[in-house]
Amino acid sequence: MAAYQRIQDPILRQFGSSTITLRNEYVTITIAHTVWTPRLWKALMTLLLSLVTAGETWVTGPSRIPRIPGQPRWKQIPCDGLTRLLYTHFILPTHPLRALFDAYDWSRIDALCAGPYRNQRSGAPAYAPQMLFRVLVTMFISGTPFESATLMRLQTDVAWRWFVGLNLWCGTPDAGTLSHFRSRIGVERFDQIFIDLLLACDRAGLVGHVESYYDMTGVAASATQATPYQRAVILSKALSTWLDADHGGVGTLEQADIAAIALEVLAAQHPSLKTVEPSQLVVSQASSGGCVSEDRLAVSGWWPRLVQAYSGLSRPASTTAEALREALRQAAQTLVPALPQAFGDQEATVGHTRTTGTLCGYRSGFLVDAKRRIITAVVVVTLATAEASTVLSALEQYHARFDRYPLRLGLDSAFDRDTVHRVLEAHHIGGAVTVRSRPGAAGVFHADAFVWDDQGSLRCPQGEVMAQVAGPYKDGTDRYRAEADCAHCPLVEQCLTEAQRQKPEPHRELRTTTEAHQRAQRHRERSRSPEGRAIRRRRFAAEGVFGHANRFHNGDKTPYRTGQMTHRAQLMVAFVINLEALASAKSPEKENTDRSRT
Repeated sequence: MAAYQRIQDPILRQFGSSTITLRNEYVTITIAHTVWTPRLWKALMTLLLSLVTAGETWVTGPSRIPRIPGQPRWKQIPCDGLTRLLYTHFILPTHPLRALFDAYDWSRIDALCAGPYRNQRSGAPAYAPQMLFRVLVTMFISGTPFESATLMRLQTDVAWRWFVGLNLWCGTPDAGTLSHFRSRIGVERFDQIFIDLLLACDRAGLVGHVESYYDMTGVAASATQATPYQRAVILSKALSTWLDADHGGVGTLEQADIAAIALEVLAAQHPSLKTVEPSQLVVSQASSGGCVSEDRLAVSGWWPRLVQAYSGLSRPASTTAEALREALRQAAQTLVPALPQAFGDQEATVGHTRTTGTLCGYRSGFLVDAKRRIITAVVVVTLATAEASTVLSALEQYHARFDRYPLRLGLDSAFDRDTVHRVLEAHHIGGAVTVRSRPGAAGVFHADAFVWDDQGSLRCPQGEVMAQVAGPYKDGTDRYRAEADCAHCPLVEQCLTEAQRQKPEPHRELRTTTEAHQRAQRHRERSRSPEGRAIRRRRFAAEGVFGHANRFHNGDKTPYRTGQMTHRAQLMVAFVINLEALASAKSPEKENTDRSRT
């Protein structure tokens, strides 16, 4: 500052053929035209002429945040001359971020997110929500794995700074600002922003409302999966702590005895523990380091959960060794659900996917409209959640947004369940659900092999009538029995078990829920019809949406460590995919191509 105050007269410095002049009021940089080739010099003059005469209003578009009386006050970031020059020079009309910015009215985000802000009259102006939201858009549109890496690139990437609404000289939002923004607006407003873009896609004619497809993909958590051995050590430690807290000691049981009970209870869930010795768990419990120590578990939130679980356990009836062992077995069964499945994300669970086997994380479901592959609903659940019920949530989201259901829906075999069939029929949705392969018990025909004829009679695989002989039972099922003797049926070995065939008069029996069985048959017939096969073929093509999301937008992994944040991330993935589709539909090149085709 002292050096700056001493500037009384202009200071001129020569740098090659260029000069820099420092004054108290401004800085002048002079660059000789010989630095450029004649062609580049001409291009530069043309660019400068356009800036001075016509102006480039798109340059200031991202940073133009209007002040509205009574609304929160947003930071105003001016676009200076040098920033305009570099933006105009480097961000060409064909730059993809320009198409993405022009496709959507970003000021709507400010209106949707204004509620949580309280700086209408006092307090510092805040970053406009649309600016911080566009920071997240750059993260997901580019597939950048973390917010920290996104903010680092935002410091140096000219195109990203323009898209967010920053000039070249101002600072960038920090990680705390972005985190506070995510927490402030909540998952509900993220969903509202997604819906707002979705409705814009609908107004643009990109949503057909005729045929849709639904599927799920595994999302790896930003966490480390707990190994079976670690779970056994933690369970053994929790059981010992419970006994210490309840009795002041483990009484007649040694630590190895407690460890043996922990291994016994978990072995059914984790067969690999059958080769582990109890003494190994005792040694691991004594170790003060690692993720199984109480301190580490307390920090991650797992130990308080375990303490809360065992605090409600009943006191052992006796302190004898056998009574304590039985009490420990029961306590261990109670504590197993509270054991950590992952370190770093308490809500992530371990489950199976159809592509990667076992995964620790979540399931994300997209309902995709067939016309232009617009995502119309997003469902996020833990990986341990069954898939079938999630499509019902997606359909309800669709109905809430459009006041209708799609006319046709393509699903894979994971959704071949009666709960899905019932809802599709109730809402008159023509479903094409891939039929699951279901072998019958003991290798005999499954219930699907028994079909209903036009007269409403149930017939066996040989075509013989099955008469109802009992039911309905308490579980809603009925029992059917073949009227004819099955002893001489050519399919007897495929229809009856060996024990059933040994009976004097063997008859095949079937216990089933009649209405569910009939619904399943109707859906099999629809799925296998020419129209159903065509829908299933088109559904396979629509699965490219998931491949695109996973490859380019990190759709199969989450940068966050809670279920709510993972839901936000999946909404962002769906947002940028829909934004790409809307930008493509609005681009002049696309319009010209469509016009030439018609």
